[in-house]
Amino acid sequence: MESKESSLGTPSAAASNAYAQGLTQFQGFWTPSRSVPTSSIIAFQKYFQALDDDIIVVSKPKSGTTWLKALVFSIVNRHHYTFSNTPLNSTNPHLLVPYLDIHLYKENPNPDLSTISSPRLFSTHLPYPMLADSIKRSNCRIVYITRNPFDIIVSLWHFFRFMDDWS
Repeated sequence: MESKESSLGTPSAAASNAYAQGLTQFQGFWTPSRSVPTSSIIAFQKYFQALDDDIIVVSKPKSGTTWLKALVFSIVNRHHYTFSNTPLNSTNPHLLVPYLDIHLYKENPNPDLSTISSPRLFSTHLPYPMLADSIKRSNCRIVYITRNPFDIIVSLWHFFRFMDDWS
């Protein structure tokens, strides 16, 4: 009886398939190279200097990131805004709590973050081992959200299906 191999087959075939899907293995993790180039991760790891009062929202994609960003922003700024004048009424939480790897260090390899008032709010989808060393050494807070991996896969499937229909 012949053995049937999966479409991924050998590890090199799996890597080729992943690369074709826009994934790159970097520092032991698969990263979406189209939206997060390795150059932005390297710049973030090299140049980001965490402050002790920074708050970093960390999550996997499609695990509640937008909701958690809005919640953290609301808690941190509860004394500055009322429900009627909060920036969340007109601005996406992704703009109020920017991604370190996807936005800030992708647009500029060494952005000036000194103009951001304290406590600074940032986010990332990077796993803990890939975070900048300054984050690991500082007393900044990391707020992590997780979700059942099966639910993440279903959410990703719907998200990409929507993106295919939209484009």
